[in-house]
Amino acid sequence: MVITIDGPAGVGKTTTAKKLAKKLEFRYLDTGAMYRAITYFFIKNNVDINSEEMVANFLDLLELEVDFPIDNQTKIVLGNKNISDDIRKKEVTDNVSKVSALEKVREKTVRLQKKIVNNNDFVVEGRDIGTVVFPNAEYKFFLTADYDVRAKRRSKDFSKVDENLQIDDIKKDLIERDEIDSNRTLSPLKRAEDAIVIDTSNCTIDEQVDKIYNYIKKV
Repeated sequence: MVITIDGPAGVGKTTTAKKLAKKLEFRYLDTGAMYRAITYFFIKNNVDINSEEMVANFLDLLELEVDFPIDNQTKIVLGNKNISDDIRKKEVTDNVSKVSALEKVREKTVRLQKKIVNNNDFVVEGRDIGTVVFPNAEYKFFLTADYDVRAKRRSKDFSKVDENLQIDDIKKDLIERDEIDSNRTLSPLKRAEDAIVIDTSNCTIDEQVDKIYNYIKKV
């Protein structure tokens, strides 16, 4: 069984997905972390994302290992380097929407995502999981929250990697990122027609998890 959790940044997708997976005894996949890892790889190698040839060549060189345990921190290894914290920094956050909009990048990443899941029991979170990657998933959810709440949550995420940013700047970046993600031609951020919408603005993580869990069990 596949359960998809989509939504923009700062709505609590990652923590909710991990806790839900643990509660259901499923495995968990953070697709956003995969796009962040590729973005980090491109930045460090000065890849011109406007060059299809250069993008394709570097994707062929990509050596990416991902591990998404439900009880421990996500582990992303690029080559021989653990980049789990590096992919959460602002430099990557500022560029991930542009990189993830590239056709070659999405093709490769979606193939990897489907290979990882491969008909097993998974909770998968991202932005196009219920619409593009797993459109036939048994259960689909779309999380939302207002910008002020999202900005505060993102601020906490940045502080974990020793980056302290102004809330207003984070909010502005979130609005711009939503604009890019929602209006890109390829796999835009949008709610699947059959997805259940959950507003997390006034919910704790446990309340979010319980809402999804209870819906699945009720159905």
